[in-house]
Amino acid sequence: MKEYTAILPLTIEVTIAAKNQQEALSFLDDLYANISIENDGGQVIEVVNDNLGLIENNWELQD
Repeated sequence: MKEYTAILPLTIEVTIAAKNQQEALSFLDDLYANISIENDGGQVIEVVNDNLGLIENNWELQD
């Protein structure tokens, strides 16, 4: 059987109510992504590589 490789680009957008930009950045510093990969089907799937452990708390604030 032929094998196929797929990549899932992921963007997470968060909205925070804050008094000012500094307070918003402070709130964002407390947020960390907790992501897992689940297989809900009966297929045999091997996750050969992921960088979930390298996800940085590097939020980009937009006005």
